[in-house]
Amino acid sequence: MTVRLVALALMLCLAQPAVAQETIALAIEGWRTQERDGVTYYRCASQICAAGSVVSTKPQPHRPALTLAEFENHHRGLAQHYSGTGNMRAVRVSEPKQRTMEGVRVFQISREVDWTSNTTTFTIEARVIGPDKSFSLVSDSAKREWTANNFEGFLRSLVAIAGISGR
Repeated sequence: MTVRLVALALMLCLAQPAVAQETIALAIEGWRTQERDGVTYYRCASQICAAGSVVSTKPQPHRPALTLAEFENHHRGLAQHYSGTGNMRAVRVSEPKQRTMEGVRVFQISREVDWTSNTTTFTIEARVIGPDKSFSLVSDSAKREWTANNFEGFLRSLVAIAGISGR
């Protein structure tokens, strides 16, 4: 399966030089794919990923100078803005972190949303910054461990794509 994903990544990245026109669609077993407004959504369609789980990816403006502090401040601002609005009772962010995988920088932050329906969703949101392209990756589900497992599974494939230099 990894070979197929890398081959798909090469085709997508090398066939379209402009990031703004790039569409990333990973072929991950057990997930249904849907494209909407430049975002690719993956919805769990098997027992492998836990019912109700959603992962999304989107090409982002390439900002290689982005810092973890800027990334964290942006997400804290969003949490403060949306907490207590609509169906959201409370929004909390935690665990900002930065790591490097195969030469690709990854910023990530965790988010919990308490809904008026007395449910909570767990999210990990990341910015994946390669040599000349960047992507967002968002994993969301009803359980923290499902969110983390799904996130890590998709992250490896997205890092492979972001790490392919078009230069």
